[in-house]
Amino acid sequence: MGSDRVRDRDVARVLADVGRIGPWFAVGPVPPGSTPVRWDALYGPARADGPDALSERIDGVAAALHTDRRIAASIAVQGLAARLVSMPFAAVACHGVLPLLRDLVRDPSAADPWAPLWPGVPAAVGTPDPGADPAGAADVLARELAAHLDPLYAAVGARVSVSERVLRGNAVSAIAGAARLVESARRPEDSARPGTVGPPRRSGQAGPSALPESPASSRSPMLLAALVGHPALRGPLPEGATGAVRRTGAAGSGWSFRRRSCCLYVRVPGGGLCGDCVLAP
Repeated sequence: MGSDRVRDRDVARVLADVGRIGPWFAVGPVPPGSTPVRWDALYGPARADGPDALSERIDGVAAALHTDRRIAASIAVQGLAARLVSMPFAAVACHGVLPLLRDLVRDPSAADPWAPLWPGVPAAVGTPDPGADPAGAADVLARELAAHLDPLYAAVGARVSVSERVLRGNAVSAIAGAARLVESARRPEDSARPGTVGPPRRSGQAGPSALPESPASSRSPMLLAALVGHPALRGPLPEGATGAVRRTGAAGSGWSFRRRSCCLYVRVPGGGLCGDCVLAP
């Protein structure tokens, strides 16, 4: 974990900035009058006295897609993982700042009961510059993500028989999707936008410093490539089991991600292959 605490006002600026990328990146405050519950309550054991929130989510996906619970569990995990990983990935790629996820909540009575929310400005730490040291930044980010993804996999596995390889591949696929959106939203012409903040200075109190001139659009695939094979994200799976990033185009100017498993959407009535599927041509 990074050692430099980021000031609340700078964290708020980072969250506001990455929230502009899209709805999956926007984690807002708890609305007044709501009754939020902790996000990590989803990871608890199944209830003996009735359905719990995670089981209801899986059953809801199964009903909506007219499929079985195993396929629904896989797709539900992909959606929940995207909720968890998009904002922190963008914050690290764009600013070298990692908001910690331990205080995330959600509002079951809201129109979107699965939207993560903050009860206040979250604690955050600075990471190594993902352009100069993508492995260092990925190490900090991967460990924070795994602290929430691993309990999610375990909770789903306790309810439905679904391959851990599939679930871990789903999460990495969600990270790759976030990386693509960050790259698209932050082209070189956007790299010098006013208000952009980077990791805190080494004093920890001198305020944020600007990241180097490389735009977030170039840091995003570098951070992704370092994350894909990180031991904290692949868990007990062998190296390369979740997927791989490949450079494409002239002089490797582009990139693609191909996962090593299938999320099972192809088995949904009317479904098909995802763009990064192992089964895709």
